[in-house]
Amino acid sequence: MSYDYKIAKDVLSDTDKNRIVCLYLSCNTTAINGLIDWEKARAAFDCTSVDSMKVMTRSALKKIEKAGGKEGVDAEPEKAKSAGSKKKRGKVPDDGDEQEESPKKKGKATGGRKKKTAVPASDEDDAEAASGAVKQEDGDELT
Repeated sequence: MSYDYKIAKDVLSDTDKNRIVCLYLSCNTTAINGLIDWEKARAAFDCTSVDSMKVMTRSALKKIEKAGGKEGVDAEPEKAKSAGSKKKRGKVPDDGDEQEESPKKKGKATGGRKKKTAVPASDEDDAEAASGAVKQEDGDELT
């Protein structure tokens, strides 16, 4: 035997509703879930699917459990905040006076070779180029 949810919602006081919630939560929920007509509950609650109804129920029970409301189980401790991403950061100096700069993002890479700019040649360089002689850095000529 089951009851109509919409009628019960309209005629029951908040105390009566809380009492029914208390009864549900006081039983072995895994055992009672097999007795629930999930399709009827889905239609009455105007939920999109039976799976969605089950997930919402599980989520609500997990909230109660995390708050310490599940008997026989300790409340889950809050997870420590993660240390963040593994980006390289500048080391913090021990003395606190100086602080290294954190790595900066590299600019957009340009592709290809850089073009050589024309350097005005002196008259002496023009003469050497015409003769085919190569000049070393120390000024001596190679032939």
